[in-house]
Amino acid sequence: MKSETGHFFSDDGLRLHYRFHRSPDAERTLVIMHGHGEHAGRYEKFASILAAERLSIAVYDARGAGKSEGREVYVETLEDYLRDLTAFMRHLGDHLSDQPIVLLGHSLGALVSMHWALRFPHKITRLILSSPCFGIRLPSPLILMNDFLNRFVPALVYQNPVYPPHLTHNPEEVENYKKDLLIKRKISVRLLSEMIRYGNLVDSEPVIDFPFPVFFLMAGLEKVVDKERTLRIFDRIKAPNKKIRIFEGFYHEIFNELGQEKVFEALKGCLSQDA
Repeated sequence: MKSETGHFFSDDGLRLHYRFHRSPDAERTLVIMHGHGEHAGRYEKFASILAAERLSIAVYDARGAGKSEGREVYVETLEDYLRDLTAFMRHLGDHLSDQPIVLLGHSLGALVSMHWALRFPHKITRLILSSPCFGIRLPSPLILMNDFLNRFVPALVYQNPVYPPHLTHNPEEVENYKKDLLIKRKISVRLLSEMIRYGNLVDSEPVIDFPFPVFFLMAGLEKVVDKERTLRIFDRIKAPNKKIRIFEGFYHEIFNELGQEKVFEALKGCLSQDA
């Protein structure tokens, strides 16, 4: 694939950085929404691993993440992320690729992708969610405290919200995570509140209807997000085809785990035109 970098602008004028891996024989474009605190650079290996899948790959740094402008780990509302994804899709169609789009979201990116797909189902051909963050594994008192703080000091920041060894069993990937200067190992009260609120919105839907195939890829030893809620939500999805794959013994970062080749093979299956 031929790789290029560039930027586009959010509706409120932020300069957001992206990476685009162009395949000469691409029939589709895979758009990837990264997880909280991450950046597009952590998905470079997708281009080489998926090189034979006849697709281009587009991934951008969310506002305040990676090389993008914006206040770190803070949004007024999760709608900011949704509007940015819309702006990127528009930029993609105008300047990079007008091919059919497959949307892949990881963790917080999966939460954003789910809400975006519900609003714009005609703009994508399938939805793939990796370790989706529809709920967070936090003690109830902490959630109540965060709700209280959100009323008065929404910009307050918690440091190191994720314990790196709970992301993957792969020691090399844990070290990469710790040393990556672009990773934001903190979260604001407001962002946490919005993640909880938008996860609750998905969980409150009695039926989630999509006109395209939907795939969930999940960790069996999930220590970051609410696995049981994810399973409940999957059960309520109506789609022409839906499949779930749980990788037993894996932690949250399934694409960075020991045995990650199994996850990439599953992803190739999700991308298959016959899936």
